[in-house]
Amino acid sequence: MGGNKKRKRKEEVKVKCKYSENSPDFTHLASLYPSFQPFLHYSSRHNYHTIDWTDFNATRELTRVLLLHHHSLNWWIPDGQLCPTVPNRSNYIYWVADLLSSDIIPNTISAGGKVRGFDIGTGANCIYPLLGAALMGWSFVGSDVTDVAIEWAEKNVNNNPHFSEMIEIRKVESNGSTSCVQGLHYEEPVHSGTEINLCESINTEVAPLPSLPLDSHIQENKNYRGPPILLGVVRDDEKFDFCMCNPPFFESLEEAGLNPKTSCGGTSKEMVCPGGEKAFITRIIEDSTELKHQFRWFTSMIGRKTNLKYLTSKLWEVGVTIVKTTEFVQGRTSRWGLAWSFWPPIQKSSIFLPEKKSNISFLLEV
Repeated sequence: MGGNKKRKRKEEVKVKCKYSENSPDFTHLASLYPSFQPFLHYSSRHNYHTIDWTDFNATRELTRVLLLHHHSLNWWIPDGQLCPTVPNRSNYIYWVADLLSSDIIPNTISAGGKVRGFDIGTGANCIYPLLGAALMGWSFVGSDVTDVAIEWAEKNVNNNPHFSEMIEIRKVESNGSTSCVQGLHYEEPVHSGTEINLCESINTEVAPLPSLPLDSHIQENKNYRGPPILLGVVRDDEKFDFCMCNPPFFESLEEAGLNPKTSCGGTSKEMVCPGGEKAFITRIIEDSTELKHQFRWFTSMIGRKTNLKYLTSKLWEVGVTIVKTTEFVQGRTSRWGLAWSFWPPIQKSSIFLPEKKSNISFLLEV
């Protein structure tokens, strides 16, 4: 870019999160769903009813009730599997919807003009396909490698017959190599005081960066050794509008640790991969170069902002045409979204970096 100049402009963030304006009323939910009542207790400190966020059964029942009440979804997971937070998952869905509705690249490539997505590591909870179908009318393929994840994802799909024809659960066969597995959806909700910041989002179009030197640690992280992710799972004749993924954020259980303030479950296979998210997303990037004509957008959640610089540099290195990022803020926990495409832009977009965070901020009392 001439003189290394970057234009800065404000981009409208299309936030449609159900929880952005109306926080769930736990007392009202308990009156409608008696099974939720035993988990509710009154907080004299905060002067409202809440739940014990360190109780897996409580967080699971809250997720079940929210999905049923707001989305008419019947849902359950067995003990120990990852329990997703509905607002966080909804935010990712809405961000993908904004990408798809933008005029950056051509519109849908799926058959009949119907939006079709691919969820990498759908997990037992199958939350993204279910929310995508309920909120957007999208069809999905959800992949995973573990028998428990496949069994329960299929149960969750079949328990929602109004959406069951829209969602396919696909077993990924291990290639026999070691380590990383694809029960991928790890969540670390942090409840700061009495409020959760749900839907703050900053969209950024990323300028090309100089290539980064690959030191031995980065080179090691590139060597993903696990089951197929996209190549070998996506069929030759398939086309998708997007893929999405919550990769395993951590390289070891020690690194993952436990958040003493919350309990969302999750197994080691859902949280840990040698090389962590950097290795896993690098493999998605490499797979995307072979599948560039079969997806409009490739996307992934990122747990560490420090990985964004390396991953965006890797994307420009492999020849993408556009990179987009966003930030999802929940309490004191931030997650980042990374999206890229190889499709030629409809019109050249200005490259910009935000000077400061967006003022868009929504709070959920818990």
